[in-house]
Amino acid sequence: MRFILLAVLLSGFLSETFASTDSLIIKGRILNLNGRLYRQAPFITFSRNNILQPQSELSKQAPLEADGSFRLSLPILFPSEEFYLDYGGRAFTTFLGSKGTVEITFDGDSLGKAKKLFYFAGVNADANNQFMQYVAAENQLLNSNRSLGTDFFRSFWETSTSDAKALAARRAQLRLSAIQNVSQNQVYSPALFNWAKSIADEEQLQILFEHALSNQISLGKDLLDSLNRLSAPPLTAQRVLWANRFGAYADQRVEERKYSNPTRTNSLPVRLMATLIKNNVSTLTTEEKQRLTDIQGNGIAEKGELDFLNKIFAKNEMVLNLLFNFERESRIYSDLFDSTATEFLKARYLAKNLYRYTYKQQLLLNSHVQSRIGIPQFRQSVDEIVRLEVKDSSDIRRIVEFKDLKTDPTEVLPGYFIAASNDRGTSWLNRILDLYKGKTIYLSKWNFEDAKSREELDYMPMLQAQVPQNVVFIYLHLAGDELVVSDALLKQYVVRHRLKGVHLFLDSSQSMDLLFKLNPLDAATFALIRPNGKFALKNAPSPSNTEKTSTAIIEANRP
Repeated sequence: MRFILLAVLLSGFLSETFASTDSLIIKGRILNLNGRLYRQAPFITFSRNNILQPQSELSKQAPLEADGSFRLSLPILFPSEEFYLDYGGRAFTTFLGSKGTVEITFDGDSLGKAKKLFYFAGVNADANNQFMQYVAAENQLLNSNRSLGTDFFRSFWETSTSDAKALAARRAQLRLSAIQNVSQNQVYSPALFNWAKSIADEEQLQILFEHALSNQISLGKDLLDSLNRLSAPPLTAQRVLWANRFGAYADQRVEERKYSNPTRTNSLPVRLMATLIKNNVSTLTTEEKQRLTDIQGNGIAEKGELDFLNKIFAKNEMVLNLLFNFERESRIYSDLFDSTATEFLKARYLAKNLYRYTYKQQLLLNSHVQSRIGIPQFRQSVDEIVRLEVKDSSDIRRIVEFKDLKTDPTEVLPGYFIAASNDRGTSWLNRILDLYKGKTIYLSKWNFEDAKSREELDYMPMLQAQVPQNVVFIYLHLAGDELVVSDALLKQYVVRHRLKGVHLFLDSSQSMDLLFKLNPLDAATFALIRPNGKFALKNAPSPSNTEKTSTAIIEANRP
């Protein structure tokens, strides 16, 4: 399975950030690479997953030499991981990587024709050469057994817990039985068996977690015990999906615990507070450090000591709030789950909340979280995401510090336009739309705190790459009901997620004023405007529906 999302092309980032981690060297050759094919697709994209971030792959491009050869290296955080090869949309395959070198060969004359296109040598060669045969056999079994295959999910969600477990186990067994097809003419690779079993078992776990979520059922001991395998190889796309479903389940349980036991969830042990203050406040005097050391040793603080802690906290509230909030959440994880699951959730805490923090806060919290996670794969996974988040810091600084905003859009960075106005929402938007009359406009209504908005906008760079360059993308940030998000945080998010286009950040009155003009005005809704200024669609398809949306935009853009 593969996540079809925008490829984050991190050629410099991935190689530099993980110089100290293990690497997979990928080399090979396209045989019979002709000039036409080379001009159309002069590079191959290789991708891998991050267990904490299901919405994107981490990718790197390998340029092709004139003879069709290529070479690159990618970091590898788990002992073995799934990798994905995509040659210009013409050829795609999944393969298993481990520390070392894998060599891949395929024939440019056979694209779209050959039954077996890719040949592997090096690490996991046997498993990789047998994998497509296994996948073909698995698909045949799932298509021929409709109750466990094509029709499986039609009634699965309404079944009882015991029936759901039995059905999920039977489906996993059916999928794994395809391995016998491989062994008819050859001995199947043990690595292939472990890989296929991992995918089948973790789909089983994923759908049982989803069943529990949809029916608001507590997980049994067997499912909770299965979380020990989160850090075990191989890392697959299916593992990432399962981990994400567990994360959603854990979020639900955490909120329940906060509601049922607010006293424990809002407090921290005095020793821990003293340690956090001592280790993270740089302006402490010698006397204050000694007093904190005494509190660390004694553990019980009198009123005077609590007043002392509160006084230091008040002077360093921004830093300590970040750390205290993380530690409060970590205590709940430890109350609810075992050690492996808790370690995963600690790493996930930062990954899922990154959008809330400035890049300086991201680095600060990452440094602390790294010290609190014992499983190397989780430490490296969260560090990878944070370094990716902060790599655009110079552009973020430029856009945040730019102050000369006008009612009409100003290009602050190449491709990024921002406007500011005190006008009514309708009159301001009408003015902006008039500026771009004669061009097709794709209008995005979003809110920073809305998870669906953030999920949809992750697809925006891919959508923009598939439509004509003269299409204008306008983003309306709708004011939230409660939280007021700082302009700096909004601008950081825009740059970090490559949301090129025209950005209008609306206050609550401007948002409400647009209610009738832009119905629906909900976050994560979209509109399409023709070059004549009239709406082609007031409720247009979303960026995640990339093919349908790009077709609609191209159709509206025709003269």
